[in-house]
Amino acid sequence: MKKSWIIALSVVGVVIVTIIILCFTLFTVQNVNVQFWTSTQHEYEDEKIISASNIQMGKNIFFLDKQNFADNIEREYPYLQVINIEISFPSSFTIHVRERQSFYAVKNDEGYLILDDYLKVLEQSQELSIPAIFVESKIETLDGSEKYITDAQGNAGDFLQIDLLKEFYDALLVNGLTRSDCLAMIKQITFFESENEVFGNTELGLKLTLYSGREVYLHNANVILEYKLAKFFAVEKALPSLAPDLSDEVINQSEIHINNFIGSDYPEEDCYFYLVYEGERVTL
Repeated sequence: MKKSWIIALSVVGVVIVTIIILCFTLFTVQNVNVQFWTSTQHEYEDEKIISASNIQMGKNIFFLDKQNFADNIEREYPYLQVINIEISFPSSFTIHVRERQSFYAVKNDEGYLILDDYLKVLEQSQELSIPAIFVESKIETLDGSEKYITDAQGNAGDFLQIDLLKEFYDALLVNGLTRSDCLAMIKQITFFESENEVFGNTELGLKLTLYSGREVYLHNANVILEYKLAKFFAVEKALPSLAPDLSDEVINQSEIHINNFIGSDYPEEDCYFYLVYEGERVTL
C-alpha cells in the first residue's frame, strides 16, 4: 500500500514538473502579428506597433496584461483602436486593430482638436482640413456671458469629457444615421442656453447648422435627445405638408425648434416643434 502511494505521488510530481516546464518553455511568446479590421488613411508598420505594445518575447503568456499592451499602442498611435489581443496557443499573439475616424473638431486657441465619436483626441490641427463637424466650444448664454463646454485642451490620446457630444452621436446612430450621413448633413454644432417656460430654469441645448443653411435648435438636449432628433428628421422631411399656408421662403429660411412636453400630460418621450422666421415664432 505504501509503495503504491509512493508511485502515485511520483506520477503526480512528474506531471507537475512537466506542466511547469511547459509553462516556462512552450507557453511563452514567440510570435506577434498585427491584423487590421478596417482600411487605413495613415501608414503603419507592424513591427513599430508591436514595439509600441511592449510585448516581451519569451514571457509566459498566462501572466501578461493584454490591456496594458493595448493602452501602450493607443497612447503611441492615437488613431488606432485595439479591438482585441488574441492568444493563439501555445505561443502567439495577434493584435486586432482598426483606425479611428474623425467626427468632431472642437475649436481651441491653437486651432482644432480632432476627435472621434468616443471624444478621443486624435490630433491637434491648425486647419480644419479633414471630415469633421465643427463644434464651437463657447456656449451662447442667455445673459451674454462667456461659458465653455470644455477647456478644449488636450493631447493626442486624451479623452475629452463632453457628455452631450457623446450622447448626440449615440442618438444619431439610434436614428439610423451613419457617420458619413452625419458629416454630409451637419456642418456645425453650437451649445446654447434657453429658459424653460414651465419651471423658469436654464436648460442646455444644441444648435445644429446644416449644410442646407437651416438651423435646428434641440432644446433641453440632456433629455430624450434621440426622440428630439427623430422629431427633427420627420419635420424636416414633411415640413411643406405640415405648414401648407406658409410660403416657400418662410419654410426654407425658418429655424426648426424641437422641445419636449415638460410639465404636461404628454408622454415623456413625446416632442413638439415650432418655427422661427426672422426672429419671430411662426404660427402654423
